[in-house]
Amino acid sequence: MTKVLQIISHSEDETLALAEKILTLLTPDYLVVLTGELGAGKTLFVQGLAKGLGINPMTVNSPSYTIVNEYPGEKPMYHLDLYRLGDSSELDEIGWDDYLSKKGLVVAEWGERADGYLPNRYYKIEFSIINEQEREIIISLITNE
Repeated sequence: MTKVLQIISHSEDETLALAEKILTLLTPDYLVVLTGELGAGKTLFVQGLAKGLGINPMTVNSPSYTIVNEYPGEKPMYHLDLYRLGDSSELDEIGWDDYLSKKGLVVAEWGERADGYLPNRYYKIEFSIINEQEREIIISLITNE
């Protein structure tokens, strides 16, 4: 594991801006796994990624009940939320491998629930709540080769 960046975000606006800027660090077609407790800013971060890809961030919401939201565009984004998965066998039912092979950005909230099914290389972004406004965000490149 290589820690790429550790930052304290002091507001939602800073989190959105960080996500938009971080796209330049992300290798195309790598999975982005978001981890952190409820309310830590994962979906907000995805809205910032969407904005950076030219997708209207106001159309981005958590796919908690649908499991997957697809956002088409010149650079599409596939937003998965694995929070409600009963177990990892359900990954086949949602087409996990198909999404990982698509062109575009694949972002998985609660992606740690896919442990054992994660690719050899992916980005892990961890969110920790410091207080009502501040979040610690750690971005790492995970390599299991």
